[in-house]
Amino acid sequence: MDTPSDPGPGPERPGEPGEPGEPVELVHDLHDGPDLPAAVAASRRAADAARRVVAGLTAPGADAATLTEVAAALERLADVLEPHRRGSRWPAPRPATRTDATPDPAVWESHPLLGPSHPLAPPIRIERHGDRAVGTVTFGHTYEGPPGAVHGGIVAAMFDIILISAASIAEVAGLTGTLTVRYRAATPLFREIRYEAQIDEVRARTALVSGRSTADGVLLAEAEGIFVRVPRA
Repeated sequence: MDTPSDPGPGPERPGEPGEPGEPVELVHDLHDGPDLPAAVAASRRAADAARRVVAGLTAPGADAATLTEVAAALERLADVLEPHRRGSRWPAPRPATRTDATPDPAVWESHPLLGPSHPLAPPIRIERHGDRAVGTVTFGHTYEGPPGAVHGGIVAAMFDIILISAASIAEVAGLTGTLTVRYRAATPLFREIRYEAQIDEVRARTALVSGRSTADGVLLAEAEGIFVRVPRA
């Protein structure tokens, strides 16, 4: 990922998440708390453990004997999980007459970019602030590209989910048609990154959405996307 040596001053930051008097809610159906179903709680616990394993394997310092022991343990666990695999994370299709557009919570739970039960998903939290989607995330070394910085593909992937989240707020969500990202500065590891997005224009079959990412007020990247609206059925 090439970045300019001097990105210049970024635009002023809008209000931070959770400002007094500003209602905040999660954009996607991801619940937490004591009423969390037992299977979901267990899935999240397992995913957390898997993230620790992935973190250890992506910055290995162990010797061959230790890694051989780890490999054997993971192979045993893979054998335990094998009978429970299914071809898709999506649940069985629902009747075409169903008008409720809210996806099954299981879809978000195992989503590859924001699912708490998906061991590769960055720990992003996406909230609704008025007509904007605001996400906050801190990346660890698992997502490192250039030294000390997040890989540019991960930066772009986060824009994809934050832009579609803004489209969801406006009820014009669809499939990604185009996604353009301009990298202004390296996205640092181990610091909170703020993503935000809003709808710019709604057309007959498409929605134009834009967003940006910052860290401590410094502009890191900007993005624009065109999302193609599809029938809810």
